[in-house]
Amino acid sequence: MKLTTPVEIEPLKKRLTYKDSIMFVGSCFADEMGRRMTDRYFDTLVNPFGVLFNPCSISDCLDLLERNGSNPESCRFKPDDVIETPGGYCSFRHHGSFSRPTPEEFLDNANRELERSSAFYHREGWVVVTLGTSFIYTDKQTGVVVSNCHKLPSDRFERTMIDVDRVYESLSRHVAAHPERQWVFTVSPVRHLADGLHANQLSKATLLMGVQRLTDQFPNAHYFPAYEILLDELRDYRFYADDMMHPSQLAADYIFGRFMDWALADSDRQLLSEAEKIHGMMQHRILNPGTVQAERFDSQRNAALDSFIRTIRE
Repeated sequence: MKLTTPVEIEPLKKRLTYKDSIMFVGSCFADEMGRRMTDRYFDTLVNPFGVLFNPCSISDCLDLLERNGSNPESCRFKPDDVIETPGGYCSFRHHGSFSRPTPEEFLDNANRELERSSAFYHREGWVVVTLGTSFIYTDKQTGVVVSNCHKLPSDRFERTMIDVDRVYESLSRHVAAHPERQWVFTVSPVRHLADGLHANQLSKATLLMGVQRLTDQFPNAHYFPAYEILLDELRDYRFYADDMMHPSQLAADYIFGRFMDWALADSDRQLLSEAEKIHGMMQHRILNPGTVQAERFDSQRNAALDSFIRTIRE
């Protein structure tokens, strides 16, 4: 008797390894997957501008990372980019987590992160893009698509849903510019209930069709069906968080496991197993710090981590 509808996924032909650099960019689901990769000691960069939801903002992020490598001064954030929000000073290109108490602090942090992230982006490696919504918000004062409205008055923005062509056009030029790089696209399974269930379905379908066009066109573009795994294979509210929108930790762990089965090279599976054991040791809370036993355990786990890092970086 079958009690689920498993999503069949053909493993990638080119697989990632611990030698690869992997950048995650996009919705909060990119944060979830990227954090799990970081916890397993992969060479990762996760959302250098904070969480981004729509293809246009993700494309803008990639543009800045690309151009900063050849002309850093033209990409630096300047005082004109700073806006005052209820949470502090930020920009329309950043998530609210980048907000700072003063414009100077925001600019210093944003430009430092831009430089660091651009250097990472220009490595030959993998980019995992998680798309959240086809809806965009355009600032009426400048005509620029914003990554985040930062709780500013809603009448300042125009809300529209982009079409399949614009999803494809926003992302295809980045894939075409880097044929040496492997691009993985996912559609976030997180439902945007504020849009309404019907509009959310239209939005997700638009993203899915845009990504399908990308994978049809480019041999280095791949689709991982996180959306289908949660909505079809894990079709039960016990796999959702309390808000009934985000996947639970159990569901996110399961989807991450399916991702690793799909993407990780067989040669590195033992390394992954070792990484998970070491991470578990590092998370273990020492109940009696300062004792001989505690110091011995702390020394052992730090030595295990150092040895593992040397192994994967050699």
